[in-house]
Amino acid sequence: MRPLQFHRSIWAALALGALGFLAFRLAQLLRYGDTALIPGHGADLARAFWMGARFDLKALSVMLLLFLGPACLLAMPALTRRVGARLQRGAVAAIFFVVNFSAACQYFYYGFYKTPFSPIVFGLFEDDTVGVLASIWSDFPVVTASLGVIALTAFQSWLVFRFASPGSAAKRPWAKRLAIAIPTVLILALLARGTLSNFPLHDQDATVSADPFVNDLVRNSLQTLYDSSKDRRAQVTIGANPAIRLPAYGFASLAELGHALGSTAGTPRDLEGSIFRRTPRNPMLAANPPHVVFALMESWGAHALKFDSPENNLTGAMGRHLKRDFLFRNFFPSQNGTHPTLEALLLNSPLTPLTQGQYGLISFSTAALRPFKEQGYRTVFVYGGSNAWRSLGRALKHQYFDETYDIGDILARYPDAERTIWGVYDEYLFGFVHDLLLKADAEGQKIFVFLMTTTNHPPHSVPSTYRLLPIDPDSMRAYFAKDMENSVKQVQTYQYATHQLGLFIDGVESGPLGRKTIVVATGDHNLRTLLQYHLPSDAKDQYRVPGYFYVPKAYLPATPPDLDRYSGHRDIFPTLYGLALSDAVYPAYGENLFAPLPEKKQFAMVSYQLLFSRQGALLPYLGKPSAFRWDDKQSSLVQADPAPETLLEQGKQARALTALADWYTRYQVAARRATRP
Repeated sequence: MRPLQFHRSIWAALALGALGFLAFRLAQLLRYGDTALIPGHGADLARAFWMGARFDLKALSVMLLLFLGPACLLAMPALTRRVGARLQRGAVAAIFFVVNFSAACQYFYYGFYKTPFSPIVFGLFEDDTVGVLASIWSDFPVVTASLGVIALTAFQSWLVFRFASPGSAAKRPWAKRLAIAIPTVLILALLARGTLSNFPLHDQDATVSADPFVNDLVRNSLQTLYDSSKDRRAQVTIGANPAIRLPAYGFASLAELGHALGSTAGTPRDLEGSIFRRTPRNPMLAANPPHVVFALMESWGAHALKFDSPENNLTGAMGRHLKRDFLFRNFFPSQNGTHPTLEALLLNSPLTPLTQGQYGLISFSTAALRPFKEQGYRTVFVYGGSNAWRSLGRALKHQYFDETYDIGDILARYPDAERTIWGVYDEYLFGFVHDLLLKADAEGQKIFVFLMTTTNHPPHSVPSTYRLLPIDPDSMRAYFAKDMENSVKQVQTYQYATHQLGLFIDGVESGPLGRKTIVVATGDHNLRTLLQYHLPSDAKDQYRVPGYFYVPKAYLPATPPDLDRYSGHRDIFPTLYGLALSDAVYPAYGENLFAPLPEKKQFAMVSYQLLFSRQGALLPYLGKPSAFRWDDKQSSLVQADPAPETLLEQGKQARALTALADWYTRYQVAARRATRP
């Protein structure tokens, strides 16, 4: 086996690798972009593809310098020519495979999360890896995609081997070959830097447009993986300076943040005053505290509810509760993944993952369960899966939960319970929680139960004993994001999970618990792969989840809530404090949904980056926000120029609240370190 020509193999690999990245970028644009985006954003798209090519050449140059370059140099001396030749060809194939495989993974990842690779991607190793792989196998064309990646890699490698096969250049003297090699290496080093300016090409250069979807096209899969790893390290490492991230939110100092929040100064005591509030004294609540159940439903998106009908029954027993009780229709999740959402809800922090390492041993004063615990509630967490997942069993006991139960406890109660790869089916989880409520009530305890389901998760399935309610998939066919067979499975599982929630609420409402139990239910995030979205116009439906409340009459405020109000997860616990607790101090990063609120304070935040309100959306609200307004039906987003003043003011509030939560999380960790013996 003869060595490849150094410069020819380098330039051929560089060109073919860049073409591979370009093909996947085009596929992302055509598959996930709004068709109206292309003619109206020609200049933006041109900048995106130009900047994307620079990122592609940067990533490829780094790989060529690290792998192919040394192999080529090794092949120059006669003694190592055969080994070097094999290494050359192996390096070429490996580079193409990494490029194509990672790009294909990001293509499908974008279809699932509607974002390029983010820190959530590392959940493959931090979650139940077997379960994640089973979900991927179920929901994506793994075999077809893998064969495509292998075929493309083989074709690209063959072209390089053919183009860079030895010719007369192989007989050139050493001096001439070095004269070619040195400029080649220097050019690769320049391309790896990405620019001639003082600073190398980095993630901030990926912002080329006011449209976030266009910006998502810029960075290739290798760059987003690298940036995600940096973001993940930054998120889980808390140093000695709690204010270190304030500039990222637009604040130069604590004093500036305090001013934005309306406090008199920027001292820690003043900022704490912006966080904590107190519920009014209420003799009725003090004498008759209600039980509270918080159901965090896996992938319970709100968009699917649009297709609910007698012929296409997606809600089952829950349907009458959604119509009769309180369903907030413009409701958004804190984060876009299960564990990040759970941490945002229970810890009031944008930092995630926070509880898996050393910080999981800290009891945060902003923990959502603390006010209930301080008022004598028995606080319980029940998970349909294993509490070993993300170290939940260990971490939550430090966040004011008295007890944690999981699949092992549920199977001990129901030995014949059917299960999926993620946990028991929801009906057994709800049965277990209902029994907990009855037992606590009989013993005179007031109890708060936080439950988290697992069933509505890929690979989608329902128990063998479940009798499906009527489903008409043809009514949704035009909106499905994947093939009919997999889509129908998702619809069936969505129906099952929603129906089981409704049956649980039926059981609570019809018995003695119904007069003294508040139930809230929401989704951890939308059902990502069922329905297709075009961005940014469909961003609202892409993220929305139901915000459902069952509140007994005795606990209802006099003024009915505005169910069209823009709100989200951050508002759930402040609402529960107001409905259930008398004279309780609580962390107030959100608002009471059953209390009047000025329009300018009515907004929802997603992933601590995106903002939605009646005035439109800021995607994102950090850095240089891109403003959008609603169409006449308040359903689709279009670019806003100029941005409404109220929307920009809401963006400032969102930045201040996010900065406050970030700072206070770090401040608590630093204070804990300072007092540790």
